[in-house]
Amino acid sequence: MTQTTGPGSVHRYVLLGLASGAPPWMPTVDLRLADLGTGHEFLPCAGIADLLNRLASGRPFSALLVDHRTVGLDRELISRAVSASCPVLVVGGDADRWTGLGAAAVLPVDLAPDDFARTLERQARPIGRIDRLEFGAPAQTTDSRWTGRLVAVTGPGGTGASTIARSLSDGLARDPRLRGSVTLVDACLEADQALLHGIVDAPLTLQEATQAHRGGLPDATDLDRFLVSPAGLSYRLLPGIRRRRDWPTIGGSSLRATLANLCRHNLVTVVDVDPDVDLAPDEQPTGPSTPGEPALVVCDLADLVVVVGRTGGHSGRKGGAALGRTLANLFEAGLPQERLLPLCLTDAPDRPRRGDRRRARAVVAAHVDDANGTVTLPDPGPDPEPAYGAQLARILLRHLDRLPDRIDMGGLIPVVPGSLGTSSEVDQDEDPS
Repeated sequence: MTQTTGPGSVHRYVLLGLASGAPPWMPTVDLRLADLGTGHEFLPCAGIADLLNRLASGRPFSALLVDHRTVGLDRELISRAVSASCPVLVVGGDADRWTGLGAAAVLPVDLAPDDFARTLERQARPIGRIDRLEFGAPAQTTDSRWTGRLVAVTGPGGTGASTIARSLSDGLARDPRLRGSVTLVDACLEADQALLHGIVDAPLTLQEATQAHRGGLPDATDLDRFLVSPAGLSYRLLPGIRRRRDWPTIGGSSLRATLANLCRHNLVTVVDVDPDVDLAPDEQPTGPSTPGEPALVVCDLADLVVVVGRTGGHSGRKGGAALGRTLANLFEAGLPQERLLPLCLTDAPDRPRRGDRRRARAVVAAHVDDANGTVTLPDPGPDPEPAYGAQLARILLRHLDRLPDRIDMGGLIPVVPGSLGTSSEVDQDEDPS
């Protein structure tokens, strides 16, 4: 049992409450806290706006008790509370649904004394004396479900990153070790993967998929509704949002949940995304209306980020400068160097010239210590051959094989490096010099 705030005590509970209307369990909370001792607090909120103001105040709270029938209770609201180090305890409702949306636990509406005390002891955050307060303590995740790899493909405008993402997905899906378990997601603000695949009007897009994850966690069958199978290809596609103005309807937590769910059902998920990550100061809030949030979410989840640039031939200094700016922005946003793969395309028709490779590595070396990891390949054109995608797949799988496990992917544990059957030998199609 947690200690009270009597003489010699250390901790107490400060609980927030939220409900639409006045559910009968609310007055019971004060009685249950009184059973635990003195000094505990229960602070009902007047609405969601009041709750968010309290969470943003900087004051620590032990947990949020919220009625399962509360209007506006969804993944985004739960995520806001958890981000403020305030675990969410839903009172009533389906336990599997609410814990799947991020709630720490579900309490019965009668708030049985033993269940209430045990749940607080396991899930709530005890508040210490004023000289022991710790703000922003990280939430602990205990989820150990399997997940596949997530690869982000990005690059400055006009470099052909979307074409590379399509070719890479094709090469991965043709690899017999992956058994076609590959999905391409278009997360660009101005999506064009559907157009590149000859899909004129996709019935469902990333917008509908994220909305489905806002209030639940679709299973494999439900998830398939959002994916299309392009003719003649072995991978599946989740088309992007049709209109740029619709991006504010997507919350970061719902986008994260969508990508994580795709990774649970695919060996590899490739995401085509813009490189413009948010670089706002910590004290300035960011949200779905900020253009860089999708890239920030994707790069945070990605096992490997492929940055496509052009540094040789007609691209000249302009292509190198654009690649340099992109690398600098990604590093400033916190992307670890070991999860970065610069891919420099040249205008050479067959193999990159040695001078093109030297120029590419010189650009990357200004931002990456190990510029020898830079890959230089010829421009595949608008419609790459299958052999080009196969070469990309071999290069990428070799890099994935060298990476350690992801530490935090929304509570998910990825596949062990090497379990995809990658090779540690140098690809003969890639010039190692």
